[in-house]
Amino acid sequence: MTQALLFGGGLLLIVAASELFTNAVEWAGFRMKLAKGATGSLLAALGTSLPETVVPIVALVAGQPSAASVATGAVLGSAFLLLAVGTGVTAFAVLMRRSRRRLEPDAAQVRRDLGVFIAGFSVVLVAIVLPRPARIVVAIGLLVTYALYVRATLLGGVPTEEMPEPLHLVRWRSSQPPTALITIQLLGAVAILIVGSDLFVTALNNVASSLHTNPLTLALIVIPVATELPETLNSVLWVRSGDDGLAFGNVAGSAAFQACVLGFIGLTFTPWRPDLNGVLSGLFTLGTAVYLLVLLRHGSAHGRWLLLAGLPWVGYVVAEIAAGGRLGG
Repeated sequence: MTQALLFGGGLLLIVAASELFTNAVEWAGFRMKLAKGATGSLLAALGTSLPETVVPIVALVAGQPSAASVATGAVLGSAFLLLAVGTGVTAFAVLMRRSRRRLEPDAAQVRRDLGVFIAGFSVVLVAIVLPRPARIVVAIGLLVTYALYVRATLLGGVPTEEMPEPLHLVRWRSSQPPTALITIQLLGAVAILIVGSDLFVTALNNVASSLHTNPLTLALIVIPVATELPETLNSVLWVRSGDDGLAFGNVAGSAAFQACVLGFIGLTFTPWRPDLNGVLSGLFTLGTAVYLLVLLRHGSAHGRWLLLAGLPWVGYVVAEIAAGGRLGG
């Protein structure tokens, strides 16, 4: 019961904090006069990627016994669930639309987001066989790549003139919120997120110890399910409002962030020696990204084809359960 409360409490705090952060970040993007592509693939992606970024950092700083596995699982598992299940759920929302059952994001932004992810994630997988000094160099290269990606995204597109939904702290006001309130909501969300992440990591470590289960297996599946909820839910809401660019940009932009920034954390602060289980997860992730890039390279795809992106993750989880959490081991 105690572990269930830790998991549940941590999950609720993570989701609530991410929603607060994303809402405030959207207002920041509006104030900064950014294009929707930049708002979705950068600012919204940053907000909703905070959980999977903070979870391994908290684990490493706290010195949890399973810290390295948590960080490795965050790098390899989060992007897998995001691209597979996040896209699958988004596709389901597209199919539920009466007027238009095709997802139509900006083609250039899709190619940029997924191209950066595929390049960065491929390097992360190759780095498994490299010695530590070489991995550090590769990790720095990932940060440089993400910085160049951010620059290219900021320079592309036309600034949006559509106001976001009201700031959560003052939802009763239809006017633009003051900068101070946006900042307060941002900082408060980060504080809540750190607390929620610490609860979640503690529960994960306790469950892994009591069940004598490989922590990496739990980290590859359980942590991503919790930390990728914000991206998935936000994308569904954007599909319902007809904003396909933000919907898929949130997913693909978050994946690019994870490949570069989470990849940097994994390569720099862990031994970075995932077992065959983790490698399989990474290869499935890469295959899913390539499938989506081919499907959406022209900026349009029917929901039924996007729905297929979720099958690799479902098959992987079923195989993990059937193998008792030791797939490939």
